[in-house]
Amino acid sequence: MKAILKTLLVGSLLTLGLPALAENPRIEIDYETQALTNRAIEQGPIRVVASYTPIDYDAEEIGNNLTLELFYNDELKLAATDTAAMFAGIELMDLDNDGTPEVVVQTFTGGAHCCLAITTYTWQDEQFNPTYFGYLDGGGGEFIDINDDGLMEFVTLDNAFFYSFSSYAGSYPPSVILTYNNGEYRDTTPQFTNYLEDMAAGMRFTIEDPEFADRGDKNGVLAGYVAQNIRLGNYRNAWQYMLAHYDRTDDWGLQSYNDNGDVVQQYADFPTALYAFLKDLGYLDVNGRPQPQIDRSPVVPERNVF
Repeated sequence: MKAILKTLLVGSLLTLGLPALAENPRIEIDYETQALTNRAIEQGPIRVVASYTPIDYDAEEIGNNLTLELFYNDELKLAATDTAAMFAGIELMDLDNDGTPEVVVQTFTGGAHCCLAITTYTWQDEQFNPTYFGYLDGGGGEFIDINDDGLMEFVTLDNAFFYSFSSYAGSYPPSVILTYNNGEYRDTTPQFTNYLEDMAAGMRFTIEDPEFADRGDKNGVLAGYVAQNIRLGNYRNAWQYMLAHYDRTDDWGLQSYNDNGDVVQQYADFPTALYAFLKDLGYLDVNGRPQPQIDRSPVVPERNVF
């Protein structure tokens, strides 16, 4: 199957971190990094100086262990701190091909499947403006120019689908694709039909794989498959496919809970639960009509520290 990216295997992680492109200056931190002091990268007028110390997990409090200083034309404009557990990447990438690179910072917070934190610093209006992503599971994502127009896309997954109708390993979330331009990320997912179709074909192959069927996670893949096809404008056919293939014995996701952990809704079956779930997320409107242009961007106003 031809795909822009390698087919995402169910339960596998997207590549952790940005592609290590030779033309992009980058500072890499991993579990073997002892410490960094004033490590610098620069491109054009932008320079980043980073210092790092490994987390002391025996300490009473775990604070920020990564310090960044951002310079424009050799003048310090912003100092920022972050927390990096075992992994961090600081890279200069010209995301919108305007001649001035953005500062892209990725930090791993720790945990079996979670989480990757991403911040983009853009030089705009005589200052560095940060854009924060909410914590991303599934390995985060990667930056690529899918259509070769000079604007970078951030390719990720809709994290709401992890654990909703199956285990993490059995989840196959739909795609979310953001295009960066002029300091902003826009959800442009429906524009990339070929990519979405390749991913949907991978989902369908997984659903029909006899070995996977024995695991009992089929509904977790079908949920992503229906949402992926909403993006493609093929909701009706995907829904009929789901009805023909879902596991009627699986009760994962048939209850919804409030913030206190109390059951607030009990659904009769998977299709009913999935329909409500897609409406809650906005893939379907209040009347059940599909919304291919839904904005599922992980951009948040600010990021709370764990």
